[in-house]
Amino acid sequence: MNWETILNYVNGESGPEETYEVLEWINEQTEHRYLLTYLERKKKQLEQPLKQTDIDEQWLRLLDRIFELPKSKSKDGTKTSYWLTGIAASLLLFCFLGWLFVQNARYRSDNSTQVLKSAQNLGGRLTLPDGTQVFMAPDSKISYSNSFGTGKREVQLTGEAFFDVKHDPHKPFIIRTDNRLAVTVLGTSFNVYSRPKTNTEVKVATGLVGITENNHTHYVKAGQQLIYQPNTHKTIIKEVNPRDASSLQNETLFFKDDSADTIAEKLQRWYNIKIEVQESARKRARFSGEMKDTGIDNLLHGLSYATGLHYRYKNPHTVIIF
Repeated sequence: MNWETILNYVNGESGPEETYEVLEWINEQTEHRYLLTYLERKKKQLEQPLKQTDIDEQWLRLLDRIFELPKSKSKDGTKTSYWLTGIAASLLLFCFLGWLFVQNARYRSDNSTQVLKSAQNLGGRLTLPDGTQVFMAPDSKISYSNSFGTGKREVQLTGEAFFDVKHDPHKPFIIRTDNRLAVTVLGTSFNVYSRPKTNTEVKVATGLVGITENNHTHYVKAGQQLIYQPNTHKTIIKEVNPRDASSLQNETLFFKDDSADTIAEKLQRWYNIKIEVQESARKRARFSGEMKDTGIDNLLHGLSYATGLHYRYKNPHTVIIF
């Protein structure tokens, strides 16, 4: 649904086609009816046409209602306003399970942007002042402006990371990807994969997220995965195992009836290494299971024992599976 169409409807400026489109939209999901009701109430309170910022505010209210978490209260007992206010925040960095992320990370700051990049073959963990934790895959980058926290907690992601976001109804947490998707949450945990010229994936482990592309917002719940194809602008939502979604957090590779090609794809993403699959490997039985990340050599040895796959290094950056 285009937000401009909703604004026109609530403001009484929509034509017959737009009105029909909105009515069809609110019948699709209960959450859509909630959002429209909130917007109509907001317009009545303001006694003036709504703006895009009003939709943003009501979207946060909708998420908070779905989470069914208690609202914050001020000292006099009244509910605290949802208007977006806050204080500046900065990322704190520390080592994670021997990855020596501090030594291998690339850190740069200027007058407007902070950039933090993990090493080519090592992941790492970030902890934000509000308690939000970010587990980064190798060769991944997070950037944020110096105004981070002044209204919205917003970061730009290139690569892959798992976010365990602290609930805060006053400040949404937004991840923007290279494919111009916006992942908006109040407090939940999920994995985002976003690299140039590839599909963007969002896997939700707990809670609910809103993913916006081309003015359309998709609600993705725990146990669901959204795949966005930038070439066709097609969006697919399907089931996913929550343990698969939280693999980076748990340091565990998750396999479910995976072929050799799928195993290779997961290893490439996890270790940022090239995997070549020979035809003989494709004849092996599919594999299901979880394997703790204790290094690629140990994991390849374990996979070979569990699946019958054989492997050898073509060079330090390429592994052949046969």
